[in-house]
Amino acid sequence: MFPWHKKASEVPSDLKSTKIFMYKVLNRPVLTYTSETWTLSKTNERRLSLFERKVLRRIFGAKQENGTWRKRYNYELHEIFNKPNIVIYIKVKRLAWAGHLVRMNNENSYELL
Repeated sequence: MFPWHKKASEVPSDLKSTKIFMYKVLNRPVLTYTSETWTLSKTNERRLSLFERKVLRRIFGAKQENGTWRKRYNYELHEIFNKPNIVIYIKVKRLAWAGHLVRMNNENSYELL
């Protein structure tokens, strides 16, 4: 799927960066849709982090050391991905939503419904 709103020069050229791009603009927003209103328990946070690590391991693949292959460690995945993990992403979205509610005018509140 080609992102039509982007210029051709802005779309990543190699496969790994394309997969990362697709995860950031497609998978993560779908996964966190309406997450501002969720009540996140520790179990849900662990499950979301586990899912994200599985996706990142699939994208970045195994690492070869001394002629043998091994899975990448969690800290390696986060160093390579270089973005906040999904739980922090949800908490930032929740703060942004709370700020929106604070700034919202009383005329636009739910009481008019």
